[in-house]
Amino acid sequence: MKLPVRPETKHSLLLVASTGFTALVSFVYSVYAMSILGPEAAADFMTAMAVATFCFIALGPINGTVAKFAAEFAVRDDWNSIATLQRVATWKVGVIGGAGCVIGCLLAQPISVWLRFDSALPLVVAFVMVWLTLLLSVARGVLRGTQRFGQYSLNIITESVVRLIAGIGLLSIIRSATGGLLAFVVGLLVILIVSRVQLADLWRLRQPSDINHQAINRYLKPMCVMMAVTAAFANIDMMLVKRFFDSHDAGIYGAAFALARGMSVLVTPFGILILPLVAGLQERGRPVRQTIVRICGYFVALSAVPLVVFAVWPTRVLSLVLLDGYIEAAPLLFPLTAARLLGHLNGLIALSHASLSRFGFLRVILPALIVEIALLALFHDTRMTVILIVLIVQVVTFVALVAHSMLPRTPRNTEDRRPA
Repeated sequence: MKLPVRPETKHSLLLVASTGFTALVSFVYSVYAMSILGPEAAADFMTAMAVATFCFIALGPINGTVAKFAAEFAVRDDWNSIATLQRVATWKVGVIGGAGCVIGCLLAQPISVWLRFDSALPLVVAFVMVWLTLLLSVARGVLRGTQRFGQYSLNIITESVVRLIAGIGLLSIIRSATGGLLAFVVGLLVILIVSRVQLADLWRLRQPSDINHQAINRYLKPMCVMMAVTAAFANIDMMLVKRFFDSHDAGIYGAAFALARGMSVLVTPFGILILPLVAGLQERGRPVRQTIVRICGYFVALSAVPLVVFAVWPTRVLSLVLLDGYIEAAPLLFPLTAARLLGHLNGLIALSHASLSRFGFLRVILPALIVEIALLALFHDTRMTVILIVLIVQVVTFVALVAHSMLPRTPRNTEDRRPA
């Protein structure tokens, strides 16, 4: 007898496996780069990555918006609209994103001085990474929206493997933060070519379709605000540590930050899954609340594993990943990982609202971010002080988001009154 398997369960298992493998390869590369660079250069490497990641996440709604509308078009079997969406989004991201990349490169020098980099080159490479990632996000949004999760998995796995191979080669020649970051550029260029091949059937569809650009923009703008806040929550502590602490202390914090971020990849399959799945259920007029709760529950259960490991064996973990030179990071691993994973749970809750075009939760997370930045600017005596501030703010934000989710839906607190 064949047991019934929920669609989100099958997709979750596939994405957990593929993103888990990708996370492992990415983690190996980050650890390898830090072991080659040492704490001081690693601080530049991790901070440049934090700047790039801030931009990735803040502009991530491009991916999510493409996924949402591609999912809605797919439900209607409207492949011409999907192809039109893909072409228009790629063109706009290429032109506008390219202009943004040029501006970022011009600002790299003053930013590098403020963040106390030895050179502006790591930030220049970081901004090029951002532009290439945005181009890639359109293709991945189409893969997500059309629920081609097998091809999506192959896409992310290939990028991580190419990055690792390129990074090992580049760091043997250019032993600096710039060399470590160039591996990301190589991986992105290769996978952009792969993505074009994967979506060749849609690129061949040339019949124009009248898609609703205003509806897309109305969804994209508040999503950008949401993800900019999420990006700040995820990276502002590393940037401020780089600003206020010396290079050695920033490098130690960077090691804990890298390990916590490696575990944070656990959220990736659920973030990928929740938007097109919920958007598809909403388009069919079906309830979605139980599905959202299940997906968040899967993430919480999976997150318990690294938390236990980091709580019980932090020194052993650093030794196993050959980061004995960063042993001072051991006490930071558990609280920083807990704060990061709780932040991702808050992000999933917010994303579930956004996928239903409900953005009232911004009244919760925007004040929380302002409070966190103010507290970090005022109180940064030690690395542990920074982490405790981040953790406390995330706990309060979680409680506030849950309370907001329980509010009855009225015209004043929701933009969408379909079944939840």
